[in-house]
Amino acid sequence: MPYHVEFSIDISAIYIAAAGLFLVFLALDVVRARWKYQGGFTEGFNEKGDEKGIEGSIARGIENNEDPLSRRIRVHANAAEYFSVALLLLVAVENIVAVDWVVHALGILLLVSRLIHAAGLRGMAGESLPRTLGTVGTITMVSASAILVLINSF
Repeated sequence: MPYHVEFSIDISAIYIAAAGLFLVFLALDVVRARWKYQGGFTEGFNEKGDEKGIEGSIARGIENNEDPLSRRIRVHANAAEYFSVALLLLVAVENIVAVDWVVHALGILLLVSRLIHAAGLRGMAGESLPRTLGTVGTITMVSASAILVLINSF
């Protein structure tokens, strides 16, 4: 017998929209860097526009790479990777846990964490406090959301 299930993204939509705008901002940052460093559609250019090659960038890795274009590309890709699962979990929390303040708290934690992480990764290669804090905040949000969904699903 079919039954009607209420589904809401009233709160999650705020964070989905904010994440979308943040991804657009990061994409435009990559475009600006491609123009500035004349990188076209490849990675591996230094600030003078001299080609170092994709192989060089990959061999050195982002951790040891001072290439500003590669860092910006990585910042955008990293945000996109985490936003996808985190926002799905946020929608699930809104509909399964159904406590507004929890959804807002998790959404704010996600956005602030990704913003801090992006600033840390874009600013310098290697480890940094903002990058670490952003990673910890994001993993906390994803873990808490997943646990809340699982606990409230049974």
